[in-house]
Amino acid sequence: MTLHDTNPVYDRLTLLAACLCAQIQDPENGVPDVCFCGIVPGEAIPVEYAGDCNDKCGIAWVRMTSLYPSNTVGVAAVEPGNCGFGLGADVEIGILRCISVGDQQEGPTPTELVEAAQLAVADALLIQKAVYCCEGVLTRDVVLGLYTAIGPEGGLIGGAYNLSLGV
Repeated sequence: MTLHDTNPVYDRLTLLAACLCAQIQDPENGVPDVCFCGIVPGEAIPVEYAGDCNDKCGIAWVRMTSLYPSNTVGVAAVEPGNCGFGLGADVEIGILRCISVGDQQEGPTPTELVEAAQLAVADALLIQKAVYCCEGVLTRDVVLGLYTAIGPEGGLIGGAYNLSLGV
């Protein structure tokens, strides 16, 4: 038996990551591929995985931000005796893409900024699709929260959703 064999939280993260990666690679969605797509640990996104991929640039991730006893999706059960309750997990799911930073005299062109904004919106909608159209994810067990823009910083721009899962 391995850790994965008895880990329903990791199973849910794996499923969400597979759905996110499949949506990115689906040619119908019309978005470029990324260098890395998968589960990441910790409180920060490993942005060093976003670049140096020849013709691809970006990172897509799923990461657990908190885990708690729960009987209702998105609500921690904090009363005594909560060891018999189910689990809730808060998860971040996002995409960062490379953006032109311009040169030493000028920043990105207006056209490059518009293209980056269009791709960021397409990615936000793609993440929603990855969550709600993912076979095996029961939408009654998911509360999709707010999308938060990230960047531009270090030549990357994008954003992430927070979501709560019932496990």
